Amino acid sequence: MEQNLLTAISSVGFPIVVTLYLLTSFQRSMDRFTDQLSELVKELQHQRHMIHCKR
Repeated sequence: MEQNLLTAISSVGFPIVVTLYLLTSFQRSMDRFTDQLSELVKELQHQRHMIHCKR
């Protein structure tokens, strides 16, 4: 019984650890992407304002 439990934990534990690592890595990438997208939107708004002011 104990051996079966240890086998189950070892075989399921590794995929869980890998999944958690990948999810946190993906979240960091998404956070960086969101920040860069926000900066791009601000820059585009600034450019639009500058074009509008020149008219």
